[in-house]
Amino acid sequence: MTISLGESRRRARHRRALGYTAVAIGMYLSLWVGTSVIAPDWVRMPMLFVHLASVIAGLGATVVLDVRAFFWTMGRATVEDLRRVEHAVTPVAWMGIVGLLVSGAFLAPDLHSPLPALKMTAVLVAALNGIAVGRLTDELGRLPDQTRFWALPARLRWWCLGTAATSQLAWWTAVIIGMLNTTGR
Repeated sequence: MTISLGESRRRARHRRALGYTAVAIGMYLSLWVGTSVIAPDWVRMPMLFVHLASVIAGLGATVVLDVRAFFWTMGRATVEDLRRVEHAVTPVAWMGIVGLLVSGAFLAPDLHSPLPALKMTAVLVAALNGIAVGRLTDELGRLPDQTRFWALPARLRWWCLGTAATSQLAWWTAVIIGMLNTTGR
């Protein structure tokens, strides 16, 4: 059974709306637990390890995808190569986001300080961008496999570049602030 392009887009919008809602609820629950529960050291230390592993997984997946996208912009890869890498690393990136939200809840973030609040915002932006990239992925999925980056319409090229820049900025902001917070304690 085939579905129309309009129906496919409607379903994708619905999935993205559910994703945005799940991210918002996950962030709210993480912040609520983080400000309501004081975890003992035997919980906090393993959660710190999970937090670090989640940063490595999420940022690593993002960097792998964006390096492949860079190769695509330079004509050294095709859109099919990019889609294949995106399909492989997306679950790893989401494991990183979920791990950050779960473990961060037990690390007692000081939300009255501007840096932790900025870090939480960066994680939220990375997660929301991860949902939004689904629409871009759908658009790229409609292209022939050998499509080169510079053959795309300007609007689609800027969309790709903006999405990658947003992702990198959000992840690296969270990493740098997390590092500053950890060394400052």
